[in-house]
Amino acid sequence: MCGGEKTSQEVVDWTAEFYESVEKQVAKMDKELPGFIGNRLQEALWREALHMVANKECSVEDIDKAIAYGPGLRWAIMGHCLTYHLGGGQGGMAHLLDHFEESLKEPWTRLEAPELTQQLKDDMIAGCLNQANGATINDLIQERDDCLIRIMNTLKEYREEKGIQR
Repeated sequence: MCGGEKTSQEVVDWTAEFYESVEKQVAKMDKELPGFIGNRLQEALWREALHMVANKECSVEDIDKAIAYGPGLRWAIMGHCLTYHLGGGQGGMAHLLDHFEESLKEPWTRLEAPELTQQLKDDMIAGCLNQANGATINDLIQERDDCLIRIMNTLKEYREEKGIQR
């Protein structure tokens, strides 16, 4: 959440406290920008997925498997940045950034939006329909929501049991 240029910090804080009081997780932006934090990050991943499908590097199904059973599992526990912090080993984020400094630049410089050709559209649609395996949009929404609730309940139970305040 983010206040506008005329919103006082007190209003932002009160709103965050309200949502937290009803057990919502609040992510605050320090500066108003177009889009939400999660959506902006998701767009970067989406852009790369479109490139991979357009370049015939992998299928829609394999992209989803790679995320759902790779970083997606870790992200549900501790998010993107803390996951990378662990990736730095005992040196944490400092080691990761120092160790990979030069190699990190390459992917950041090639992430332009791919041309949304009819072939790319067709490949994305076919890949999603194949994965859905006959399930309707409403079926998929129900599956997603049921699983999200279970994941959130499991995380809450685990953190309460361990006394983790995250």
